[in-house]
Amino acid sequence: MRLTAFLVALGTAWGAALPAQLPVTLAMRGHTRFLADDLLAGRGTGTHGERLAAAYIASQLERLGLEPLGPDYLLPVPLRAARINPGTQATVTRAGRTASFRTGDDFLVNTGGAGAFHDFRGSVLLAGTPAAAAANLSAFGDFRGRIVAVTGTLGTAAITLVPALISGGATGVVVLVPDTAQFDLFARSRGEERFFVAADVRDPVWQPDLPVLLAGPALTAALLMGAPLTRQLVGGDSATTALDLGRELQVHIDVTITDVAATNVGGLLCGSDPAKRDQLIVYTAHHDHLGVSAPDSSGDSIYNGFSDNAAGVAMVLAIAEALHASPPPMSVAFVFFTGEERGLLGSTYLAAHPPFPLDRVRGLINLDAGAPPAPPRSWRIAGGSDSPLGQVAAEVAAQAGWTAALSAASPNSDYWPFAARGVPAVFIIPGNEWDGINGEAQQALRKRWDHYHQATDAWHPEFPFAGLARYADFALRLGLALAAR
Repeated sequence: MRLTAFLVALGTAWGAALPAQLPVTLAMRGHTRFLADDLLAGRGTGTHGERLAAAYIASQLERLGLEPLGPDYLLPVPLRAARINPGTQATVTRAGRTASFRTGDDFLVNTGGAGAFHDFRGSVLLAGTPAAAAANLSAFGDFRGRIVAVTGTLGTAAITLVPALISGGATGVVVLVPDTAQFDLFARSRGEERFFVAADVRDPVWQPDLPVLLAGPALTAALLMGAPLTRQLVGGDSATTALDLGRELQVHIDVTITDVAATNVGGLLCGSDPAKRDQLIVYTAHHDHLGVSAPDSSGDSIYNGFSDNAAGVAMVLAIAEALHASPPPMSVAFVFFTGEERGLLGSTYLAAHPPFPLDRVRGLINLDAGAPPAPPRSWRIAGGSDSPLGQVAAEVAAQAGWTAALSAASPNSDYWPFAARGVPAVFIIPGNEWDGINGEAQQALRKRWDHYHQATDAWHPEFPFAGLARYADFALRLGLALAAR
C-alpha cells in the first residue's frame, strides 16, 4: 500500500473532513518535536539525551507490535570515547625554526580506530589528493617513518590508502583543510571526543588504526609555505610523485579514553508471504546528533538536529506504521543507528556483526538527507550506480513523474558499511527541483530552514512538512517495488 493510500485510509477512518496527509504529518511533527527538544541536549553519542531518543524509538516500535531485532529493541554497541585534551599540540620544524599549533584552533585529531590516538612524528610528504596517493603509492618511494599529507578528505580512497600506509610504515596522515569555513564545520562536527568501536570492524575509512590530523588554514600554510608546489599536487588527481616538503611535523596527542554506553534500535515486521519472509528490506536512519558544541552568535550551544536526523527517524517510523497496516511479502527491518555523526559507528558495528544474515537483504534504504521544506521532484540515489536497487529507484521515480540521478556509494552516511560489504544499499537524497518553487523562493526557503550542523537546526511549528511527506512516500514506494520483485 502506498503511503498516500494509507493516509487516505486513515483520513477516512478518522472522518472525511480530515485532509488525507494530516495523520502522518502530525505523527512526523510529533516525532521530530520530541527528538529535537532541548531536553535531549542534541542527542550526542552516548549521552543521556541519546538514550532518551533510543528509548522513545523503542517505544514506538513496541507500540506497532514489531518484533525486536535482538533480545530487546535496544542493540548495544561497544563504543569507547577518546577525549582530546588541551595538551594536544603540533610542532612544525623547518630549517631549524619551530612553530607550535593548538588543537581546536589550528588542527583537529580526526576520527580513528583504537590504534589512532597516540603521538607521531616524521618528515612530511605531500601526495596530492587521496585518490592520487592511493593510485601511485608505489612511485612515492620509501615512506617508512614519514607522514603523508593529502589535499581533500580521505573518502573511499582510504580503503586502499590507509592499509598501504600502515604496512609501509607511515606514522600518520595529515588532511590539509585551508578553507576556514570547512575547517570550522569539521570542528563543530568533531567536538572534543573521538569515538571508536571496541570490536573488530575492519573499517579503514572511519576507523583507521593510524593517526589522522585535519590541518586548518594556519597549519596548512606552515606545511606548504615555500615548497615548490604544482597544480597536480594541490588540486588535481594526476600527481604521480610525492613532494618532500622539507619539514618535520611532531604531534602530541593527549587523550583520556572511557567506555561509552550506546545502542542501535531495531524492530522487525514479518512478511506476509511465508515463502518470502526470510528475505529482508531494511530501512535505516540515525538517531544521534552533535549534542552540545560550540555556541553560536546567540549563545545557543545545543545542536538539536531537527533535520539531521530527527526527520529521518520520523520518516522511518511513518513508513513502519504504513507497512504495519498492510505488510509486504518480504520482511522489513527498521534500524536506527547511534554514532553516525562520529563516524558511522553504529552502522559499522551492525554491518560487521549483523543480527540477520546480510545475504538475505534484498535492499537497504537509508534516510539522512535533511528535511526538504517543499516536495522534491528530483532526487539523487547515492549508491544507485553500484547496485540494481538504483535502477528500481529510478523506475519508481519515473512512475511518479520525478527524476532520479544515480551516483556511486561513498562513506557519507549509514548505508556505506553495508554497500561496502556487497549489500544492495542506497541513500535517497532530495534534489534541487521542488513542486511549484524555484529561483528566489527556493533560495529563501533554504536560507530559512537549511541549518546543517548548526545550533539553529531546531524544530519550529511553522516548518512545512509536505517535503518530508514526499520524501517518506518515495522511500516507501521504493521498498514496496522491491518487495514486489
